[in-house]
Amino acid sequence: MNIYVVNRYKKRVLVVRRNTHEKKLNALLNAKASLAIEGMFLTTREEQLLMRRVNGEVKNNEFLALAMEIAKNV
Repeated sequence: MNIYVVNRYKKRVLVVRRNTHEKKLNALLNAKASLAIEGMFLTTREEQLLMRRVNGEVKNNEFLALAMEIAKNV
């Protein structure tokens, strides 16, 4: 679960928003719909890689390396 600070108040109280699994899945579905409008579609392997990144299983450097590997094999 990703957590980020939304606001800081003068009394040093933090307001925190959490991204739930449903929100992450909804964001992925929105991205897929945007790509579909442009005529592009994600493969199963690409979707799995995106979900691994969103869930924090893969760090950014590893994600980019795997994405480049997928792109080279197209």
